[in-house]
Amino acid sequence: MQISQFFMNGDIKGAIAYMREHEEFQDVLPAYIAVFENGEYRSYDVPEFLGQILLLYQVYYRDVFYCGLPETEAADKLLTQLKALLELPNADEDRLAQRLCAVFEQHGYHALFGKTQGFYGPYVWKDTVPAVYSVELPGGTAEYTVNILKGFVFRSWMDYLTFGRFGTGGWASPDGTINCIEQAYDFESERFLVSLLKHEAQHTVDMKQFPGITPTELEYRAKLVELHYAGDLGLLQKFLSEADESKMNDSHAVASAWLKREFADTDQTNLSRIQARARELLHAHTKEMEEKYGKHKTDSNA
Repeated sequence: MQISQFFMNGDIKGAIAYMREHEEFQDVLPAYIAVFENGEYRSYDVPEFLGQILLLYQVYYRDVFYCGLPETEAADKLLTQLKALLELPNADEDRLAQRLCAVFEQHGYHALFGKTQGFYGPYVWKDTVPAVYSVELPGGTAEYTVNILKGFVFRSWMDYLTFGRFGTGGWASPDGTINCIEQAYDFESERFLVSLLKHEAQHTVDMKQFPGITPTELEYRAKLVELHYAGDLGLLQKFLSEADESKMNDSHAVASAWLKREFADTDQTNLSRIQARARELLHAHTKEMEEKYGKHKTDSNA
């Protein structure tokens, strides 16, 4: 097993045991022991009150991923402590998130709060720089504004658990804007041009065209677009390795399980067949979606 599997499973005890047995991790092992075994949390170059907020999230990550506290209990503890710190004892989650964002903005930071793949975690950064890209999709070409997010302080739970080795690279806002974390990408790479840009652009098209679309349907369609354009056979294998229909709250895992069924009879060593199959499946699924949700006009050409 590779160490990334421990992180994907949120198994920090397993990851630490793996590191102890493999020489190449001896340089990072002390940092894991300090944070997770000894509770010596990281400090951030932010005003003290913001540091107190980030500390509560660090405790939550240790509770969930190392101490084995059930996520619901750890979440209740986190939310209760955040409400106490912000003096909002009766706030619901939306109100709490709004207040957290406001506190960070008062100190010159951008922030986003909520859950990523089932776990709470903030994104905190300094600068948002818009850039315009022309994105080709199977349904046409359109211009998309991408916000390049710079100067990250905190990048949610996967980045925290892996000391920056893995983590969210971007997301689409409800208004359709693509947000890209600068430190996560080589802007000439297929990972940016296909796996972020085309993936997220397809999301924005689908959210406009099919307002009732489910998260799993969104991910399924965006992954098909990636497979249609990708020049790397490893992408399909990556999706297949993530397939897990039992993770009903993880739209990526369920969408990948869907792909696993659809590509079962496709030669997975033949790139052109994978690309053609992806386009064929996307076309068929678009027809199904139009029947399910009805046709809606979109603002783009895609």
